[in-house]
Formats: sequence, C-alpha cells, structure tokens
Amino acid sequence: RLRTVTGVQTCALPIWLELVPQMDQGKVNIAVPIDVPFTELNRVLTLQLKDKTFPDDPNASAKATVLAVNVAASGDRLLVSLRVKANENKSWFGFGAEATLHIWGKPVLDRDKQMLRLTDTSLDLESEGVIGVAARAALPYLQSALAENAVVDLKPFADSARKSIEAAITEFQGQSDGVQVEAAVTGLRLDAIAFDSNTLRVIAEADGIARALVTKLAQ
Repeated sequence: RLRTVTGVQTCALPIWLELVPQMDQGKVNIAVPIDVPFTELNRVLTLQLKDKTFPDDPNASAKATVLAVNVAASGDRLLVSLRVKANENKSWFGFGAEATLHIWGKPVLDRDKQMLRLTDTSLDLESEGVIGVAARAALPYLQSALAENAVVDLKPFADSARKSIEAAITEFQGQSDGVQVEAAVTGLRLDAIAFDSNTLRVIAEADGIARALVTKLAQ
C-alpha cells in the first residue's frame, strides 16, 4: 500500500530487513564416488589376516590361525568367511581342527582416519552347528581380531580420486579458448559408504576453488 509523505508517494517498508549472506566467491563443493571392488577388499584383508595366529598370547586357552579370507555383501552387512586352523589348550587332549567360520559385520566409515571398520560382529547361525570344540573356544579371539585387524585404509583410494580430479581440471584449463580458468582442489573428505554385491562405494566430498576470466569474446 502506498502512502504520501510531504507530497511524495512511498512504499510501506518493514522496519527490519533480513539479509542473506553472500556465498564465498569461487568456492565449489562436489560429491565424488570412489568405487572399491570386493576383489580388492579381499586382497587387502587377506594380506592383513592370512597366516596370522590369534590371540598373540602363549597362555590363551585357544588359538586360531587364519588360512583364508573371503568377504561378501549381504543386505546391509558384510559376511566374512574365515578358514581357520584352531587349537584349544585348556584340556589335556588339546583338540585341534580346521573349520570355516562365517562372521557377520557392519561396515562403518571412520571419517577422521579415513578407514573402513567392521563393528557388531556376530557368528552366522549356520556356523554354530558345525564348528568343533577348538574353533568354538577360539571364536571370541577371532571376533576381537576382526574388529582390530579387518580394517581397510581408504587413504590410497582417496588420494587416487583427488589426482583424477586434478588431472581433469588441468585438461579443462588447457582446452579453454578465450577464457582463463583458475581451479584447484583444496580438500577431500570421506562422507558415506554404500555397496552392492560387487562393489563398495565411498562417497567423498571434494572442496575447491574455481574462477574464470573472459579474455576474448566470440565474433
């Protein structure tokens, strides 16, 4: 509604104005998928667990040596199959045997250390009826070993993704005609994980700067 002040029509304005902060000039943020095949997860965990004996305690009532490792996706969890040679030392007989244990684990992203960890591990129900005395005695140690050693360092994958982004930026800068582009990646952080039957996908967020200067206009 208009009102007249000293002969001039003006609009009725609110007393308080809501100011919207200006976005930081030139700063960009993009989501970047990092795909890790399960074959690579198996390779990494095999290097970390195969031929290792748990626990590293000469007085332990049972021990288990990992012979083989396989990781598969199932629902929202991972199923880790361990072929182990277990021995129990509590009785005089010293029972020993090989067994395959299927252990469930929930993959969790450690953002600060850029690592993937397994939590909430539990023995698969199908394994409970087939494992022997030695394997059952060694199970608590194996679950603890999984929590401590079944860790995937994601920093090499994040570094590779950052280099790929920087290479793409360099190529883009070289192709620009009449435009000077200044762009760079200033940081990369891991944000979330997802997976299907073949691939574990890590969602990363890349921070960067991008500025463009037009030096020539098309005729």
